[in-house]
Amino acid sequence: MILIADSGSTKCNWAYCTNKGKIIDIYQTIGFNPKFSNKKSIISNIKNSTLYKINKKINKIYFYGAGCSSNEKKLILLNPLKEIFPYADIHIKHDLEAAIKATYEGDPIISCILGTGSNSCIYDGENIIENAPSLGYILGDEASGNFFGKKLINLYVNNALPADLTNKFENWTSERKRQIINNIYTLERPNLYLASFFKFMYENKHEKIIDTIFNDGISLFFDLHIKCFNDYNKYNLTFVGSVAYYLKDYIIKESLENNIKVQDIVKNPINRLVKSHFLNKK
Repeated sequence: MILIADSGSTKCNWAYCTNKGKIIDIYQTIGFNPKFSNKKSIISNIKNSTLYKINKKINKIYFYGAGCSSNEKKLILLNPLKEIFPYADIHIKHDLEAAIKATYEGDPIISCILGTGSNSCIYDGENIIENAPSLGYILGDEASGNFFGKKLINLYVNNALPADLTNKFENWTSERKRQIINNIYTLERPNLYLASFFKFMYENKHEKIIDTIFNDGISLFFDLHIKCFNDYNKYNLTFVGSVAYYLKDYIIKESLENNIKVQDIVKNPINRLVKSHFLNKK
């Protein structure tokens, strides 16, 4: 039996498949990003999930994860997964590869991820070409949930939100400035915490200040992570991730202004990822 996993920083979907590609079940755990996860936490979280009940039935795993861009980072995941799934042949791959497999239709694309974090690349049909560096949740992640959460909290803490929006926010959450700041600097995964405020922002996207933040954030992502490629407007764009899905109107607007075609926007790529794996297999 085979597991195919698509992991962002927030959650990981695990498709439990037959050797012929039929999905038997989909399990969900927290996301495992080697920039934040360690062996102990990975083992603990999986052993305490329903996924663990099939651990000895798995003979192959394809794990696509955020932060899995180097062999050093891949080993952080590989070692605990080997311990949990003792009979499995395990392959760790970058989440950009999952985004490509879920959206590639035969022509070169610029493939983008907008979820808790963000990233992009060109896929020419054979190779992944990355250009702008991924600076992570502190300096980068433009137009991600983490990025927008930081914008909101900055305005809230500095009393720069309109009074009615501040009231809405304080009715939406029981947390206040001091507690929020403390959480940002003490929680194990501050990017996930900041990204959690995206929900409030989306619910209030009609507010001018939030609409402007979304417009500016998507525009910045295009400037840094799409226009960085030569002849960028010759490629179709594809997006995966929940932020891309919910902000698709902003993405389409920006793409039209830059004369670029959006080919696809996919919220959750796991089913397409499985289909792609078995497409050319008998």
